[in-house]
Amino acid sequence: MIKDLKKGLPKMNLQLFAEEEETEEIVNKDTEKEDKKKLDTKENQKKEDDKKYSDEDLDRIINEKFAKWQEKKEKEINEAKKLADMNAQQKAEYERDQLQKELDELRKANTLNEMTSTARNMLKERNVSIDDELLSTLVTDDAEKTKENVESFANMFEEAVEKAVLEKIKNPNEKRGTTSGITKEEIMQIKDRGLRQQKIKENIHLFNE
Repeated sequence: MIKDLKKGLPKMNLQLFAEEEETEEIVNKDTEKEDKKKLDTKENQKKEDDKKYSDEDLDRIINEKFAKWQEKKEKEINEAKKLADMNAQQKAEYERDQLQKELDELRKANTLNEMTSTARNMLKERNVSIDDELLSTLVTDDAEKTKENVESFANMFEEAVEKAVLEKIKNPNEKRGTTSGITKEEIMQIKDRGLRQQKIKENIHLFNE
């Protein structure tokens, strides 16, 4: 009996192994079917997605993109033209300002000429004669200021002349000249008006015509 059992064991093992192989084969086939089903589903979905965009849809998308691109380009062109117009306007404003500046300079020069003529006549009435360089330091484009400068200089000039005459009377043999060693050009280069007039007063003979 034991022998019979021993003889039956290998047979049973073989049968179990065969059943396991059959089960594994079935599982593999089911897995392959499932994978194929998923793949088919993806392909079908892709085909469905492709079907969503018809030729009409594609044309519409292309037209929309082109319209946006064209609108962008038109804005760029308009902006460039606007900048060009602004530059032209700025140029026109610059030319206008330059013309206005030239007109102002001409008016100022004309005013100074008139003031110079008036100032010389005022000095002539007081028997004061000076050169154009000195006269130009008295004249401004303001009538009141010019009048003030001319009268102040005329008073100073008369005082200096009177002083020089008195000194000449006291010392008839004294040679007239610049005792300070300063020249007319150096006096005219003095920027401070008060100091310049003081030096003119001290050396008035340098400015007599």
